[in-house]
Amino acid sequence: MTIHDVFDGARYLTQTINTLTSHQLDLSVGDDFEDYARIVEKHRGEQPLGPPFDPVKTFLPKSRGIWVVGRNAKGTVVHTQAMRLLDLCDQTLARYLSARFAEFPPGGMEVDLAGSWFRPGPGAAQISGRAVYHGEMWLADDSAYRGRGLIDVLARFAFLTAMLHWQPDHVFGFILRPVARRGLAEREGYMHTDPYCLSWKVAGRNQPLDCNMVWMALNDLRHVMHVPLDERVTA
Repeated sequence: MTIHDVFDGARYLTQTINTLTSHQLDLSVGDDFEDYARIVEKHRGEQPLGPPFDPVKTFLPKSRGIWVVGRNAKGTVVHTQAMRLLDLCDQTLARYLSARFAEFPPGGMEVDLAGSWFRPGPGAAQISGRAVYHGEMWLADDSAYRGRGLIDVLARFAFLTAMLHWQPDHVFGFILRPVARRGLAEREGYMHTDPYCLSWKVAGRNQPLDCNMVWMALNDLRHVMHVPLDERVTA
């Protein structure tokens, strides 16, 4: 990462924080996932903590994880997201997830691993080195936040934080296909998609939870941070 990346990243990170503050959304960050688990349990009952960020199920040293929590003017938690650094070295993400996709299931669901699968797309075969897994994205069902373009800003905050803190080679995540079709990946800023690469068979559901993998390389992150934000946010 160049000095220009650091300078531009710091400047744009400050802009995103100021934009969110103008919408009465105050962010806090941390690396202690026991603290994060308590926050989620208390304030995000409709979306249980995902196993990739659950300190009971996953070893997450402080140098390898970051959580983000947003509160409104009353101090109520209205937003979460989290990131986790994977050092793949020379191994591709395709190989890593083919062996270990079961470590990334949806939270609060009984998953039948025998009926679930990961089939790597071309993007996963290109990803190696330092890869950041981005998940836990949640925004309260409140008209003050939903439909106002804030997801764009919140995702950008995460990307810029990851870029400045870890200098990753890639960032990736999973999005349910019905949600992806409504444009969430584009709103978050992801530039690449491997469609239909992950499927979870969940107890009590007739249909599986099918997912797309979304991802970006460092050059994509450099590009995205210069893309103008949604006019609804900056107006």
